Amino acid sequence: QRQKRSPFLMDSPLEVDEEWGSPIHHMIAGAAAGTVEHCGMFPFDTIKTKQQAIAQSIPVHATMRQIIAKEGVRGLFRGITAVAAGAAPAHALTFVVYEAAKHVLGANRSGQHPFSVAAAGILSTLVHDAFVSPFETIKQRMQLRCRPYKNAMECARNIVKAHGARALWAGYTTTLTMNVPYSASYFACYEYTKKYIRERMSLDPSVPHTPTHLFAGGLAGGIAAAVTNPLDVVRTRLQTQGEMGQGPRQYSGLLDCLKKIAREEGVSTFARGLKYRIIFHTGSGAMIWTTYEYVKYLLTEG
Repeated sequence: QRQKRSPFLMDSPLEVDEEWGSPIHHMIAGAAAGTVEHCGMFPFDTIKTKQQAIAQSIPVHATMRQIIAKEGVRGLFRGITAVAAGAAPAHALTFVVYEAAKHVLGANRSGQHPFSVAAAGILSTLVHDAFVSPFETIKQRMQLRCRPYKNAMECARNIVKAHGARALWAGYTTTLTMNVPYSASYFACYEYTKKYIRERMSLDPSVPHTPTHLFAGGLAGGIAAAVTNPLDVVRTRLQTQGEMGQGPRQYSGLLDCLKKIAREEGVSTFARGLKYRIIFHTGSGAMIWTTYEYVKYLLTEG
């Protein structure tokens, strides 16, 4: 009996079938990739957060010098404990959902299936963002260092005491609004580029190829970051309001924040942090996919 075809599938001569593999392997590989990527790229994220959170426009190099002058090199890593605590389980969930969704939607079959991949990426993002949003809020407030938090737990307690537990998910709607298009383009671009390179170079799809994963992951991260930067600025403002001496609450939500930034600071503000966001996500994509593909391969072959 002929198997029913998914409406998401698109015909293409590229690549042979990929095996789904073990969910446990996906979780372990995802946890490893998330930890490596978040810790390795953290200084760039600190600089980006500082640039986006303030109303004045300050050059990137000046922001970095300012952080180091006031806090030393350790200032670039302030808040990393919150990220390290959330990165491993969040990425374990991300990749196990992503791989399962790819399998169900038929994206592992021969050919290019960008819509199936994009849908799988979106589903994984819904799970990831619900888990990681509190860690992001804590991390960004610690990065700004407008208040002398001793550690991530003290920061979390202070947020809950001052604004309630819901404040830990401040900017969650904006995060989803940003990350849905980000993930759709990110995962689709990575898989398409990876398969295209494999076909052109006649590579074995069952064996990792470092240059392919570095290039495909970096390209996907850079493109997705550039497209969604305006919403990242809004998310940063929502998650850090009350920390910059502007009162307890400056923006009531996503649309209010968009309108106020455009009216009071100009549309160019939405490009703030763009350079470092692209650098961050290019490096992030390269690191996370290379780590993930290799750890998954080692676990499968082992």
